[in-house]
Amino acid sequence: MHLLRLSFPIILVIFACCVSAQHDHEHHRVNVAVYYESLCPDSRKFFTQQLYPSLQGNLSSYVNLTLLPYGKTKATFDVNEYQFQCHHGPSECYGNKIQACALKLIDQGQKSEGLGFNRVAAGFINCLMDKATRDGDKATFPTMECAQLNNVNNLNLIENCANHTDGSNYLSILGKLTDTLQNPLKGVPTIVFNNQLKEEDNTLAQTNFVKALCQYIDGVKPEECTKNASTGLAVTSTALLVVALALTRWSL
Repeated sequence: MHLLRLSFPIILVIFACCVSAQHDHEHHRVNVAVYYESLCPDSRKFFTQQLYPSLQGNLSSYVNLTLLPYGKTKATFDVNEYQFQCHHGPSECYGNKIQACALKLIDQGQKSEGLGFNRVAAGFINCLMDKATRDGDKATFPTMECAQLNNVNNLNLIENCANHTDGSNYLSILGKLTDTLQNPLKGVPTIVFNNQLKEEDNTLAQTNFVKALCQYIDGVKPEECTKNASTGLAVTSTALLVVALALTRWSL
């Protein structure tokens, strides 16, 4: 009985460490930058079929995400405001501005607690990428629907921003960052891991983002990265079993 009493606190410490290790992934996060366009078919496919779905599970804790909705846009400064020529026409410029403003204004651009990105902004943008309709050079972005679906409470500010010089200024900043990476940008979307543009990573990410990401995660990888049951989740499950057995014996 004395032996059990001595070992029980140790078991609790081990269990607490396992749980803490599972939820504290900040030091394992991979920097992911996505250079894309609001109406580009390949950008929309990547965002809705690869990137956003991967952020709905454990992998969301392993990503520091930077979104840059600019792509192959060209910018000039005219009098008091930037003017843009976008890859898929003027409507895309507006779509890019809407997203640039959303990234800046939703929760003041702050990341969600425990994540390396803002979950509301990511959901709002995914909705726009998924539901925008295009007819030639014209396009419709269902901002109201997407705001309601994702609990965006400052849509009026976002839309005002997109129609104001603020939106142009925010988009120009994303343009300068894009040009710093590659000028002109060769492909859209372009996905960069840990600030290093590698064509093999970019190509892989567009068809299997999870695999591309997982190769950069250090330490114990989340269950999405492997089919092997001996992951952090399995370790935690084992710890739970040990504690349960100990509690049963303790009560005897």
